[in-house]
Amino acid sequence: PAVVVFEHAFHGRTLLTMSLTSKVKPYKFGFGPFASEVYRLPYPYSYRQNISEQIQNLEEFFNSHIAAENVACVVLELVLGEGGFVVAPREYVDALAGICRKNNILLIIDEIQTGFCRTGKMFACEHYGVEPDLIVLAKSMAGGLPLSSVTGRSEIMDSAQIGGLGGTFSGNPVSCAAALAAIQFMEKEVLPERANKIGEVVRKRFEQLYERHSAIGEVRGLGAMMALEIVKDRKTKEPDKEKVQEVTTRCYQNGLILLSAGTHGNCLRTLMPLVITDEQLDEGLDVIDHAF
Repeated sequence: PAVVVFEHAFHGRTLLTMSLTSKVKPYKFGFGPFASEVYRLPYPYSYRQNISEQIQNLEEFFNSHIAAENVACVVLELVLGEGGFVVAPREYVDALAGICRKNNILLIIDEIQTGFCRTGKMFACEHYGVEPDLIVLAKSMAGGLPLSSVTGRSEIMDSAQIGGLGGTFSGNPVSCAAALAAIQFMEKEVLPERANKIGEVVRKRFEQLYERHSAIGEVRGLGAMMALEIVKDRKTKEPDKEKVQEVTTRCYQNGLILLSAGTHGNCLRTLMPLVITDEQLDEGLDVIDHAF
């Protein structure tokens, strides 16, 4: 059986997850060989592609690349993480989910970056009304302790034979206790609402930057998962990785750590803690403003 993934995706650093990952440098360069039978769809990147055409091409993909009957699963980030915080349009996700249901293909949603309040919901799939067959979680769920999870429909999770799933550190009790405490805190402090508030503040400031700086091609994001795509020219949309490096360096020199993202390294993404104070948030945004 085959696995279908997307361009610009990042799914991890094991043999199979590195095979699923799209970005070559630095994640795949110098490694290999990779797993076979991995097929890649263009990500629904509305800034750079026509989404209506991509929806139409979905059906054709399963005719010209891999037969739907031979596909085990489709793995999707609803908001690209390393790929530049590109938000998948609802209509595309609906079409993809429909094809998966029609052909008994498992829809796996990777919420390792989007999960646990980052997008303004506990999970990004809540924005889409999509119930994945499997959902992959990690990072924020244990407040910094190492823990990840795969959650899914019982008939899938129970299909492995007894002893078929396991690992040395599976169910680590300290990490599990940390996760329970972290999730309880998220619910008590209503962090999804806080993420939306942070996102509103960041989007407003980023849109002001967009008006003043032609190097900014697009402001985008979901909840507190906000990003800027930096280009050399708004008409050609040519990526400008060097400008991103200049901005992140200047921010660092002024006390703010920023991460770049995107296949071409031309996006600035925000990963502020959801417990950041209003004053800290404003200070960080002032540093970005000054850097531009």
